[in-house]
Amino acid sequence: MINKKSLISTEKVVLEYPLSTTSVQMIWETVATAPGLEAWFADRIESEERVFTFFWGKHESRKAEIINSRQNNYIRFHWLDELPGTYFEFRITRNELTGIYSLVITDYVDPGEIEDSKNLWDTSVEALRRCGL
Repeated sequence: MINKKSLISTEKVVLEYPLSTTSVQMIWETVATAPGLEAWFADRIESEERVFTFFWGKHESRKAEIINSRQNNYIRFHWLDELPGTYFEFRITRNELTGIYSLVITDYVDPGEIEDSKNLWDTSVEALRRCGL
């Protein structure tokens, strides 16, 4: 079933968050595995092959399929209730001069929800940082 909100044109939003860890493997485990994502992104996650079911609270859930990934580099998910061509992605980048890793998040949101989306990602990344990243 397609989410009715997804029928509105969406805008691509790209956010970059510097991280404190120097371990790309630690970042990867936190953004690309169900146990890692449960630490900061969702309350609970069930995974079956390439499909993750994300749960928040007692009643909210959404399914996303991994549509592309490259270990220690990026993972791209597509919400199954959204139109094709949209995704959210976690990409790990490293500044060659400073050696600092960043998490670059790409998401597609409805134009009227850009600020809400940014605030949600800011809050999620704060939880990620409390995990030691």
